Amino acid sequence: MKLFLLALSLFVLGWSAEVDIKLYESDGQEAYYQEIEKQINSAEHSALYSESTLQEERLQLTRLRRAAAQTVKIEAVDLKTLSTADITPDTLYSIVNAEALLQIKVQQNDLVLRDMQSKLTYLKQRIEHITEEEKPQLLSYQLQFAYYKLQQKHIQTKEDLLKRHSEEIMPALYSALPSLNCSTLMTIENKIVRIDEIIGQLEQEHVALELDREKALIEESSDIDQIDKRITASQAKYQNSLTEKITLQMQQSLCLLHERRNGDFFKLIKSVETAALETPKEKRSLYAMQIKILNELAKETFGTTKTFFTAGWQESTKALSTFKDYLTSPLFVFNEQPISIISLFKAITLVVLGLILGLFYKRWILRLAKRWPDMSQMSIRLASNIGYYLIIIIAVINAIGSVGIDMSSISLIAGALSIGIGFGLQTVVSNFIAGVILMFERTIRIGDTIEISDQLRGRVTDMRIRSTTVKTFDNIDIVVPNSSFIQNNVINWTLEDITRRLHIPFGVAYGTEVEKVKRVILDELAQSNLTYINSDKEKHPEVWMISMNSSSVDFELLVWVEWTSKLRPNSLRSDFLILIYNALYKHGIQIPFPQLDLYVKQLPDGTTK
Repeated sequence: MKLFLLALSLFVLGWSAEVDIKLYESDGQEAYYQEIEKQINSAEHSALYSESTLQEERLQLTRLRRAAAQTVKIEAVDLKTLSTADITPDTLYSIVNAEALLQIKVQQNDLVLRDMQSKLTYLKQRIEHITEEEKPQLLSYQLQFAYYKLQQKHIQTKEDLLKRHSEEIMPALYSALPSLNCSTLMTIENKIVRIDEIIGQLEQEHVALELDREKALIEESSDIDQIDKRITASQAKYQNSLTEKITLQMQQSLCLLHERRNGDFFKLIKSVETAALETPKEKRSLYAMQIKILNELAKETFGTTKTFFTAGWQESTKALSTFKDYLTSPLFVFNEQPISIISLFKAITLVVLGLILGLFYKRWILRLAKRWPDMSQMSIRLASNIGYYLIIIIAVINAIGSVGIDMSSISLIAGALSIGIGFGLQTVVSNFIAGVILMFERTIRIGDTIEISDQLRGRVTDMRIRSTTVKTFDNIDIVVPNSSFIQNNVINWTLEDITRRLHIPFGVAYGTEVEKVKRVILDELAQSNLTYINSDKEKHPEVWMISMNSSSVDFELLVWVEWTSKLRPNSLRSDFLILIYNALYKHGIQIPFPQLDLYVKQLPDGTTK
């Protein structure tokens, strides 16, 4: 078995490759890249691979070198403008806009990291499950994997820098808000009113142009191109006016925050959100991020509770969305597979449900067994245990699959660990396999009376996967490993037939009539109240003469009995020996015992010997 597991593990490992971590984690990467380049040149001279394969490897190596030499840096926001005592709404809004752009970059980096993680997972599987036909592409896969791994590190580093810088900007915004100069608030509101008038005119103009276009289409006029250009120009003016209005409303909201007018602030934010829906997609996401920053400033200014109840259902929805993003964001990466809180919770839930379902299954089997009292305890326990463990195994496999872990990778790990299991856990595995064999073979069942050795006799009370419980005739529970029943000889007194023949040896003195001994024992046995089989002609009691020893003639009483839970071999033997002793004593038959005669002889010189 050990040799088989070792051969299987070596076979599995022999047909799989590992990711070359030195390509992206080694300190001397450039020296290692030079070795790779020499290998590519050597393969070209020996014509080992095709020209296209070698060209791809060179391109991948060049790209990898550039990634390794890349320096990660970000463009920081100048926060010195917030250190003045008199800050204009336009200045503060520019910092809000910079913070929004920064957070959008963080979100974009998250998307890039997820996409890159998918590529790494794919390449890792291709490397570890490389086929004979794909072996020429192995180096190219390794270089691609290393490139994406380095890029992943760079993006993660850049994201960390962005997050740290964001943690500097938000406190600066909080601190600058009390120093905001809102003397231009009236001017901002007047500008918004004028822009609304312009937007209204542009909307009417747009409707009129659409009607003209429909009319031109019906008349098949050549003015359609001119009308389309006017519509495009009108839309551009509309978007510019809308952008200017939103910018002014953002500045106005900052002044409302400064003046702590929470009701007006959230009404204005709602108006901004409605207007932002008409902007292009890229601007829409920017405005959404700016609104998010303004809401965070509102929480700091008005307090979380007041902000929550003032913002209403919209704020609640955003909070739930944020909580959902937190649950679905990856906590860590296992085997190039991102693991999130929700995936872990799903896996744990599946395992717990499997355990609960297994317990319900056991109880159902026990209730079902009560309807058929003739069913053996061994059959009940076998159906209960096998079903229970099968449910648990299925639940664990589904839990691992729900997380997204590739089971083929788990099988490779299991193959590598099989050597350790074969040597370090040899006893546990052998007991487990022996338990499965016993449950299916049913040579030992619950309720059977067994004898493993002269010191271990008893009744089987429980059978598990690893061990079996035997209750001795002295009411002592002994846990016996299952492998003992496979490796050693075991006497099962109740396997198929409950009748057994007992051999009761005894001896009489020389000179005693043999027929008298037989007659006396059988007559006394027939008149006794001992339970034995006498109805079957083939199982009548008999007395055999078995040997003639130095001091006795040895006999043996053979009697058939039925083995029940109340009968024990030692107690049975005692009952029949008492009967034999009383019968021999009653009829005056002498029971011999070893004797030693001592003779004293006197020598001629008067001494004794």
